[in-house]
Amino acid sequence: MKRIDFWGRDEYDERLLEEVLRGVKTVTCTPKVWYDQLPNEEKSEIGDIIQVFTKRNEHKANLQITDFYEIRFGEMNGEVGERIAKGENSTLDEFIEDHIFSWEKPLKNDGYELNEDTIIVVEHFQVTDIFTDVTIDLHLVPMTEAEGYKITNWTDFELFRKSTDYFYSVFKEKDFVAFVRFRQNDTNTYMYYKVNPDFEGQLNEKELMKKAEKFAQEALLATNIIHEWSSIYTYHK
Repeated sequence: MKRIDFWGRDEYDERLLEEVLRGVKTVTCTPKVWYDQLPNEEKSEIGDIIQVFTKRNEHKANLQITDFYEIRFGEMNGEVGERIAKGENSTLDEFIEDHIFSWEKPLKNDGYELNEDTIIVVEHFQVTDIFTDVTIDLHLVPMTEAEGYKITNWTDFELFRKSTDYFYSVFKEKDFVAFVRFRQNDTNTYMYYKVNPDFEGQLNEKELMKKAEKFAQEALLATNIIHEWSSIYTYHK
């Protein structure tokens, strides 16, 4: 049977899979130059049943392809664009912005340009079977430059970045709710987190802290985690 996993910034980012399991994401889009590189047995037709896997190879659901077509990126507007964006659990503006972020640099690395003439393969689907409890999780994912810029507005702290520092954005659904900074030496992993002021009081910080500790153990091989607080940073008016 054919199979799929959904895009994420790294192997811990299953936000799109969660949206599929909750029934709010019913479309997936792929630049045709990438889609054409798939083995024939992985390409879809209307009516196909597709197994859905996490990035750690866990079978979580099955879905069925209900519609399949190609469209130019520049044609994602009007009723067609709104239908695709709704199926991606986005507004049309969000959809375009998110997919420029997801596709532009990787396509360039592969020798292609993302522009209005880029052909996109669009697959609509419905979930037929779910094999797990559906939860909305906190996701720690590598921080982008734009998100790093945002956190300077939250903190007024200088975040001294060294080769042993790791900065992660924390998302709950589509919302950027916090960031976590890890720094490591030969024996310790130091952890500092800051909640987005827009979400203070709305986020379970104990849950975030435990999630960050687990992430550090799994992704950074941390064995001794020490919590840091804002006093270690240079505060400047």
